Amino acid sequence: MSRHVPRLIRIWLFGIALASSVPAAFGQQAGGAVANFPWSPDARCKLNPARPRGLHPQAYAALQRRAIAHRITQGINHSHEPRNVHDTDGTIDGVDYTGAVDISVRCLTASQIQSLLGRLAELGFAGWYRKDGQDDWSGPPHIHAVWAGCPLKPILRRQVESWLSGGTGLGSDRPYRFWQPSAEMKDIVRALYEKLNR
Repeated sequence: MSRHVPRLIRIWLFGIALASSVPAAFGQQAGGAVANFPWSPDARCKLNPARPRGLHPQAYAALQRRAIAHRITQGINHSHEPRNVHDTDGTIDGVDYTGAVDISVRCLTASQIQSLLGRLAELGFAGWYRKDGQDDWSGPPHIHAVWAGCPLKPILRRQVESWLSGGTGLGSDRPYRFWQPSAEMKDIVRALYEKLNR
């Protein structure tokens, strides 16, 4: 019986390691409890399939870690429209990437969207809720966010700088009224941004 003890201990330790890795994959909160956010995959909301193609890999990984990636509605977009913010920012191993991402807000209340914007900022994204007729936006509702941790094209650099100064990130660059990040959130985004975009 005693010769089987080390094997049982190894199995037990493996079980503990596996159990502790599961919460991290689905967005663990600071206290160790598994997060059950209203935007998580477990929430009852019928979403379209995610479309993360071309999003910078580190940005995509950050959204996956916090159970947001399933809400991505747009990554890269090669449209020839003059102000296409989703076009190429650079390449990694010969593959184009963008730092811009659109995220679905379906089934979320205004306060839940504000919480999600805060979570995105903590991950290094400058983000805005785009709602038709609000804050100079015209079009379908969504969150538009920019990953600050990669080299960005000029239009996205202007958007991040606008976010840091409390603006809409749009042409008017008026103050953004829907939500404002905390000083700590701005520090996170600014630190990432200035490493590669100054």
